Amino acid sequence: MTETPRASEVRSRIMEVEKEPHRLGLMYGFLIAGRISEVVGRACPSDIKTTPRGPTGNDFEVNQARVNDVDYEAVILHIKTGKRGGTPRRCALPLDPEYEPWAKPILEYFQRFDAKDHVFPYTRQDIFPVAKKVFDGLVYPIEDYKVTNINQTEYELLLEEFPPKLRHLVKVPDHLRETEWVKRHLRNFRLHALRHARLMDLAEFYQFTKEDRERYAGHTMATSDRYSHLEWWSYFPKLLRKRSYG
Repeated sequence: MTETPRASEVRSRIMEVEKEPHRLGLMYGFLIAGRISEVVGRACPSDIKTTPRGPTGNDFEVNQARVNDVDYEAVILHIKTGKRGGTPRRCALPLDPEYEPWAKPILEYFQRFDAKDHVFPYTRQDIFPVAKKVFDGLVYPIEDYKVTNINQTEYELLLEEFPPKLRHLVKVPDHLRETEWVKRHLRNFRLHALRHARLMDLAEFYQFTKEDRERYAGHTMATSDRYSHLEWWSYFPKLLRKRSYG
């Protein structure tokens, strides 16, 4: 089965996007292995699935990391993690274009905005057709997963037995749930696929461990380890690996 496109292919296609705000938004989304909610600054009123948590003009800092007695300049991107209630995390990128050619353009773009301004002030619906066009023909695999369906008709009948003020407390009984497995299949490469492509690249090329990837992408952010997002220096040395995207 066809696998996720290589990072070089994804990057090449993103650079074809004509409008700068959209091109930089896709670049940013790829680099942070982000969900689209972590990129966009707005949501359509009818879009109940997206809580916009995109960056503002002050969601970055420039710092230095010492690796083997050499100082490397880095941009630290401040991200409000989607599906974690906006829990903060940090993504560090080397500013030397030999290691990351997109880090400096992202930094310079952020510097154009005031502290309260959204850097990418558009909606998921605005950027989706851009991704659909530029990634046309690319697919990526979705691994086996299970979904739980609810017998909505029976559940609504059950709710009628309770006062309206208490209905939000009524859990769905097990007998009204049906779980099924969805087999591995291909999906068109769109916005969420950027996250998959970046994480694959971090694992394969940069040799990120599972813990590195979790810290970088915000997979698990337990309150008992509330400072883990600040430990960007733990994976930063692995990003100091030159490559050719040409």
